[in-house]
Amino acid sequence: MNCTQANNQIQISDFLTQSGIQPATTKGRNLVYLSPIRNEKTASFFVYPDQNRWHDFGSGTGGKLVDLVCQMHLVGIPGALLILSGVEIPKQSLSFARQKEETHREPAIEIKHLQPLQNRALIEYIESRNIPATLASRYCSEAYYQITNPETGEMKRYFALAFRNDCDGYELRNKYFKGGTSPKAITTIPGSLKRANIFEGWIDMISALVYFGQPSPQATTIVLNSLSHVRHLYNILPNFERINLYLDNDSAGQNAAAEITGRFPGAVNQAAKIYTGSKDFNEFIMQSVGCTINQLSFT
Repeated sequence: MNCTQANNQIQISDFLTQSGIQPATTKGRNLVYLSPIRNEKTASFFVYPDQNRWHDFGSGTGGKLVDLVCQMHLVGIPGALLILSGVEIPKQSLSFARQKEETHREPAIEIKHLQPLQNRALIEYIESRNIPATLASRYCSEAYYQITNPETGEMKRYFALAFRNDCDGYELRNKYFKGGTSPKAITTIPGSLKRANIFEGWIDMISALVYFGQPSPQATTIVLNSLSHVRHLYNILPNFERINLYLDNDSAGQNAAAEITGRFPGAVNQAAKIYTGSKDFNEFIMQSVGCTINQLSFT
């Protein structure tokens, strides 16, 4: 399924109904909902069935079905199409409740420049994690960014490896810093529509490529970039026959793995098989010498 097919063949109102979301009222032929993309008490989210378009008057945004799925699930177009390619959307898996916005102000991170990986300090950092720079450069860039203190206005400049998510935000990593820019979202690497790989972070994803001796994954691969995004998997994973989980071996990662394997019979906790004595995939390859290649669990 591509964007044109999704936007033309699936009614927005049908998608919302299958997602357990009903209109609060109607205005002529148009449907009015409490917004599924933000918190509100007065319905201001309009769906226009004749045009199969939507508009959220509270946020000033609108568009077609694929645009809505991207915003509802914090994914990009590849992730939205994976959700829409499902025959049925399980109602019990959906939760569109939004967390209350934090009242504290965090330092603002702004990327000023992106370029291919060439900075010697960043190359030495990623290679210190037993990942070849040539492989890392296929998936991340070199970012120059600034952080502004919201209280004092003080601005400092830094550089880091940058891994893009589906909504054009970036995960930033160097020897001294781990963070990211907004918007926060998962990263989808398209592949087989029958098999999926799930990782917490991008360094673990590339570590798996090192372990399996592959330049790229053959299965559809999703990097969560944060365990808080696990809930966005529940409308994507029903489309796959086999799901390989490579989450961290800490309590949070394994609780998430247990929840996913409990929901989806095709899910396998590979962390418990491959790197059971290590915190994550990267720690495992850093501690291992001459890893045994097992392509069956990653393709």
